[in-house]
Amino acid sequence: MSMEKMLATYEFEQWLYREAKFLDDIDFDGWFNLLHPNIAYQMPVRVNKEGVERPDYSLNMFAFDDDYELLKIRVDRLKTDYAWAEIPPSRTRRSVNNVQLLEFTPNEKAVVNSYLTIYRSRSTDIHHDLISGERHDEFTYVDGEWKLSKREFIIDQTTINTRNLAIFV
Repeated sequence: MSMEKMLATYEFEQWLYREAKFLDDIDFDGWFNLLHPNIAYQMPVRVNKEGVERPDYSLNMFAFDDDYELLKIRVDRLKTDYAWAEIPPSRTRRSVNNVQLLEFTPNEKAVVNSYLTIYRSRSTDIHHDLISGERHDEFTYVDGEWKLSKREFIIDQTTINTRNLAIFV
């Protein structure tokens, strides 16, 4: 691995850790500032297939398929008294690992894969959510910083055992 790719991998690991911290600290404005205005933010529906046929997720059906404007609406709503699913806010802990830099053009574009596990607890409920999956991210370099321009989250579960998807992946 070249020194340039090693340093870039470290830079994107730190970017993903900073993103997780923003979300776990309920700093949605900080998180939103990491996004590119042309973002595609998707979670395809996972499907069960016989054997090893791939992909084992839908290519045209999504649990969410958001753009910049819809993400802005979601962020703004979470800051009001009308986000009932998140009153009080969830306590989350995101663990990011297996970060791989797949493509990299300095000061232009990058493609990064990572694994994400989210632990989520609600109010005084003794039950918790555990959500895990793989992220395929694309980054675009804009005005001296990397912005997330595409995220596809491939959740591990076919049946999502959570009361809502009012959190970000």
